[in-house]
Amino acid sequence: MRIKWGWTWLFIIFICSLRACYLHWLSTSELRTKGSGVVPWYRFHQPTSPQKKSLSSENDNIVIDNTSSNLFYFIQISDLHLSKYRARGHTLHFLHFVRSILPIVKPNFVVVTGDLTDAKDIRRITSQQYKEEWDVYRQTIEQGAQYMPWYDMRGNHDCFDLPSWQSHVNFYRTHGKSADLMEAGQGIYEWQLTPSYGKYRFVAIDACPKRGPSRPFNFFGYLTSKTMDRLADILQPESNYNHTFVFSHYPTTTMVFGLGEILKWYDPNGHSLELELGDMMVHGVYRIVAVDHDMISFVDVELPRKQLELHTTNPIQANGDILWPARIHPAPIILITNPKDARYALPHKEPLHRIQQSQHIRFLIFDDQAPEDLEVSIMIDGEPHPVAATRSISKATNQPHDPPLWTAPWNPSQLNQASLHTIEIRVTTADGQVGKSSIVFRLDNHRAKIAGGPGEFIISSNMVIMVYIFSLRHHKKNC
Repeated sequence: MRIKWGWTWLFIIFICSLRACYLHWLSTSELRTKGSGVVPWYRFHQPTSPQKKSLSSENDNIVIDNTSSNLFYFIQISDLHLSKYRARGHTLHFLHFVRSILPIVKPNFVVVTGDLTDAKDIRRITSQQYKEEWDVYRQTIEQGAQYMPWYDMRGNHDCFDLPSWQSHVNFYRTHGKSADLMEAGQGIYEWQLTPSYGKYRFVAIDACPKRGPSRPFNFFGYLTSKTMDRLADILQPESNYNHTFVFSHYPTTTMVFGLGEILKWYDPNGHSLELELGDMMVHGVYRIVAVDHDMISFVDVELPRKQLELHTTNPIQANGDILWPARIHPAPIILITNPKDARYALPHKEPLHRIQQSQHIRFLIFDDQAPEDLEVSIMIDGEPHPVAATRSISKATNQPHDPPLWTAPWNPSQLNQASLHTIEIRVTTADGQVGKSSIVFRLDNHRAKIAGGPGEFIISSNMVIMVYIFSLRHHKKNC
């Protein structure tokens, strides 16, 4: 009996594999050109212009001080998986993010990198697009983040069972906040921030298959040759911008094969970082990214899931209003912006020399309590920092700046310039909640290893080439 069932399962796996290969071939047909095999989409990992030299301190008169100038920040979230069937995580986490986190952080904008809805049945076996899930997504934003600049894109779950972009079940087209931008840009759109101190570009990519297969076959993304050409055109004038951020649901090096860990990697060819984000669905993760004097820092934070009580899976009431859960009060969130975490340094694109010349340690504290109710301590290399941190105050109005910036004077020349150092900041509230953050930093403009383990290996490996070589070897072996 066991042998019979074993052969049955092998047959099912064989049929599923054939189906997956067919769907892969069908959905990536535009990647192939006559007589030349697969178009090398991974060419975007190669520099298309002469590599920039490390940024120099010459003629740079900007000094990092205790004012909140040259600073902005935004939030990225991903994999919401809003579900009409799941009581834990999913919709509950998203409601709490909008209800409790956004009013505390007050970012410049929010970007959502795909899997907005779950699109799975109650047994998690089959898939389809449920309008109820998309209604929750749209109404939550419109009622809870009405004035927040909001950008989004699709993930693989958002294209389950979609015959085309024009399909009536492509609810992203009618409910996505950036659907018009994505349609006008034919899969790519961009926006910019242009404060007085610089120009910053943000690019969103829809790598979903044009024909979205059903679960469990739709776990890969791809860019057609036409889309890649448009992306190359958009990214070409890079020198006109202080920084460029590119967002997609799929990691670029696993775009076709959909491997999944939390991947972080530094690309030495393009002098860029690729940083995958954890999910909102299960772990309640969101990322705050800050650009402070053109140095990029980020912190990944989880919702305090122990504080969350069960809530209805369909929070839209009969009158159309969202039934919000009670507000939660997370521990203080800390994002250190100076010195910068050396693991994610970009020596060819960031003015890292400003760390050596800086006058103040700088960090953001996101909390709903008054600054005077917070106890802040700083440790450098295990030793207490001798000068207390204070909230940045406007000298003109004696009111805090909009960014919740805290600073403490320091003298980086007292530290060994060639060593790796640690800084830890701890914040305690009046009711006993504790938030802490620690990073490693350097003062010689060099990077530290990310030490991302298997995830870093996956994302740093060109999986398309690896699988292609394996296929060739396997083919030759069978010839």
